[in-house]
Amino acid sequence: MTMFPFSKLKRLVHFPYRLRSPYFKRRIFTSLLVFLVVYILNFLIPRLEPGNILSGLVGAANLEPAQREQLLEQLGINQPLWVQFIKYVSETFGSFPPSFGVSFAKYPLSVWAVIWQYLPWTLLLVGVSQGIAFSVGILLGATLAWRRGSKSDSVLLGISSFMTGAPSFWLATILIFVFAIEFHIFPPASTGEGLTGNVFFQIQTILYHAFLPILTLVLINLPRSAIVMRNTMVNVMQEDFIMAAKARGLKLRTLVFGHAVRNSLLPSIANLALSFGAILSGAYLVEITYSYSGMGYLLVQSVFTRDYPVLQGVFFFSAMLIILANILADIFYLYLDPRVEY
Repeated sequence: MTMFPFSKLKRLVHFPYRLRSPYFKRRIFTSLLVFLVVYILNFLIPRLEPGNILSGLVGAANLEPAQREQLLEQLGINQPLWVQFIKYVSETFGSFPPSFGVSFAKYPLSVWAVIWQYLPWTLLLVGVSQGIAFSVGILLGATLAWRRGSKSDSVLLGISSFMTGAPSFWLATILIFVFAIEFHIFPPASTGEGLTGNVFFQIQTILYHAFLPILTLVLINLPRSAIVMRNTMVNVMQEDFIMAAKARGLKLRTLVFGHAVRNSLLPSIANLALSFGAILSGAYLVEITYSYSGMGYLLVQSVFTRDYPVLQGVFFFSAMLIILANILADIFYLYLDPRVEY
């Protein structure tokens, strides 16, 4: 008969009270300040970009001066900055999800409608690649820690350290040359969107087109997870409770996964959340290199067409994801480790 885990129930009962600690309140306040600064810069930076806004609009070059002025007025670009900022605030918080107005380059589509066309592809890319990189990285790091000092540990640690500093666009270029140009195994670009046929065929085609971008992100992010896990587990294996577990004659699997790995996961989870900004920016660079129809590709298109509203929308959602990831890291730490007190 299995005993009910009263310790977990006690942790759940007291968990909401732990969120009321002074540190966590300061953490929320700091996140709100960061959001405010990012929100203001998100409005100003696209408008500081030099050049004519109409240069990126299709057919705008052929308009008469009166028509150009009318178009500027219709888009609200010729209004004072403070008027544009008030409109920016109302479009952000006046609806859910935030609309950010209408896209200049894809008029009359709203910014949210444009972002929703590209956001799922980025979530697919980041979700699948991080799931693989984190899981395999944990196992690889645990293996390296258990065999620390061996030849395989030195070789794999050296490769991981090199891959951690490798630029994502450089690795993407090499993979395109090898798998797409030389051997013609995978396509160098596209997401396989606009598919027809049964669901299985669509999923297969999407993964076929997304294989190289996913592989690039896995190779970039996996070494980081492996190194963090290895270094943490090396320290954990020197703790007294590991020595006591060895003395009791526990099986190797129980000793490694039931004690050492389990007590080494917290720093890896925190590292995953805290490095989410680097992960997301790396995904954007990979999307640009592969012409993968995600948020990074949309960002570059919007820069070329000077599509202010879409730029604001992309930066806003990216900043929100990063801020939320950091807050969730603190919450997970509180929940997973009862010893942590903020």
